[in-house]
Amino acid sequence: MKKLLSTFISGVMAVSSVSVLAGSAKEPDNSLWNKFLKYDLCITDYSSLSAEDKALCHFIFDTEQAAGDNVVCERARRILAGDDVGERVTLAQLENAYGLWDSYSYYKPNHGWQNYVQCVPDVVYLENQENNELPMEYWLDDSGETYVKFVEKYDVDDEKRFEVYDRKDGLIQTIKATEWETGARDIRVSDDDMAHNGFVEKNGGWYMLLPDGTAAFECSELSFGKNADGDVSDTFVIESEINGCPVTAIENGAFSGTSYTEIILPDTIEYIGSQAFSSCVNLTKITFPEGLKYIGRTAFFECSSLVDIRLNCPDLVLSTQAFYGCTGLTDAQITAKEIGDYAFAGCENLSQLTIGEGTARIGYTAFGDDNGLAEIKIPESVSIIEQGAFRGISTTVTISPATEIIGAYPNKVPAETLSIGIIPSRHPLTDETICAFSSDCVIRGYRGTEADRYAQEWGLAFDEIGTDAGDVNIDSKVNMSDAVSLQRYLLGRYVPTGAYYGDMTGDGNVNVYDMIALKDEIVK
Repeated sequence: MKKLLSTFISGVMAVSSVSVLAGSAKEPDNSLWNKFLKYDLCITDYSSLSAEDKALCHFIFDTEQAAGDNVVCERARRILAGDDVGERVTLAQLENAYGLWDSYSYYKPNHGWQNYVQCVPDVVYLENQENNELPMEYWLDDSGETYVKFVEKYDVDDEKRFEVYDRKDGLIQTIKATEWETGARDIRVSDDDMAHNGFVEKNGGWYMLLPDGTAAFECSELSFGKNADGDVSDTFVIESEINGCPVTAIENGAFSGTSYTEIILPDTIEYIGSQAFSSCVNLTKITFPEGLKYIGRTAFFECSSLVDIRLNCPDLVLSTQAFYGCTGLTDAQITAKEIGDYAFAGCENLSQLTIGEGTARIGYTAFGDDNGLAEIKIPESVSIIEQGAFRGISTTVTISPATEIIGAYPNKVPAETLSIGIIPSRHPLTDETICAFSSDCVIRGYRGTEADRYAQEWGLAFDEIGTDAGDVNIDSKVNMSDAVSLQRYLLGRYVPTGAYYGDMTGDGNVNVYDMIALKDEIVK
């Protein structure tokens, strides 16, 4: 892998500053470059980027293309997106550590009983996947001269370890990872093992105190088939604090398959791990705290008794397949920063959907294959709608001018075999594109916007809302702000409406003569 990166490595991945590579990066394949910028990185105004950000664009594009689309430059992508990627991992941190994983990963939780060191990897490999784990490469410095891989333990004979490599993929050092005394990867099946390893039991639930002064809920007395015949209340209450530590996380699989009908979450909960409530077929009620930040993949998979959900969580990342197959769900009110891939796919009886202001991104096939929805209104906060987001829904979708990108590419992933079937590998730049809507869907919006362009591209019916000539920014007023928007357009900058309503002269073109006419109109 290091040979593929050799042209780009030196200094490019600094967290606080990025070396300028625009002059040294090779010319991109223009047949893919423009699609890569808009539909992969979701950049609509490349010319406005700093030289450092442009360099990152080249680095990501060239590196992933050179690797046959089988890697993801994870840290670079997150820097470009403005995420807080934090500090790099150090060798000192790995001494006596249980493991290493990707902070805010779509594949692992943020907190957990294993207490792994959390760090954003530089490279994620999409091939040679083992045990549903994606191999990740963590650079020890900004140059990539030395990097670490973590090898998990999946068999009694395996050794859980960290492997340190040089730039030429030569093994330099091996550091043994710390094992639990029981030797088991998940000790929650045994109350005795949990007590022995420092877990705290309270009111039928087990908790772990975490190094950051918080606590995580691990499992209940019904989890993993324990006390299957016991007389347990239909309602389970998660404690808000344990030993003075706020309970902020629910571990992977914590309630999976349990028979509770209601689970009460405290306001302190911020993270829900993957499969945390999967196959809880009796669960009818759960209330989500406003401060919730993350719901992991398949967290509520096939919770078929859930009828309605209220997610008013503006900082929430709703991960892949979070509510997949909730066939009893009829009403969903969602405000979340991101609605992930397949998040509500398979919810075949969903008939009422409200997407709240504050939602920014709607993922790949997020609501695909749902057939009972009434008209859908996309709030102004949504800037990105990915491929297939509403592809199984025959209805009218109202889209605001603020939506900049429709048909964005989903994350690259390897092929996966899940209980819902095989999800094929995705290499978005070269895969065949999928329409975000069903073929009989009606798009309602303004001319010149992304909604209009997308409807024309896919031959969808378009219902124009319309506004006055000169109302370039579509705020129902004609004033200096419209002149500013038109000026930006004439200078080649991005304008959401494409300045369609700036055609003051009515000749079908938008040019300097329209600017003169618009200023005259404003003066009047």
